Amino acid sequence: MQIQKRWTGKKPDFAGEVYLLECTQAEMFEQMYPLIGQLALHATSGRDVDMRLYFICEDGRRILPVDRPSVMSGAFNGGVSPLEPCEPVSAERIEELVNAAELLAPVEAGDYLFRGITK
Repeated sequence: MQIQKRWTGKKPDFAGEVYLLECTQAEMFEQMYPLIGQLALHATSGRDVDMRLYFICEDGRRILPVDRPSVMSGAFNGGVSPLEPCEPVSAERIEELVNAAELLAPVEAGDYLFRGITK
């Protein structure tokens, strides 16, 4: 699994830096599903069903499954992609990227990132 991009679009102040995590289908079933449950299954990239996408934020205490394409397309950011490249980070285990002991309840990225924002 790896991080290559970070979110630069609108977001709640308390989110802090938000990073996009890419993981394989195997990593989703073996690591993400046990950690965050059913929401892990909704995080599909759309362009390649073998990759799953999640956001990591709140200093590694929250994982947001990417729940709808508009989160990635820039539809809520004036048509500009809300993602930009960052220093790549690779990890074998999700616990290397998040604080599993203090993990907050998962929510869907669209509800979290666009709280109070309309199209």
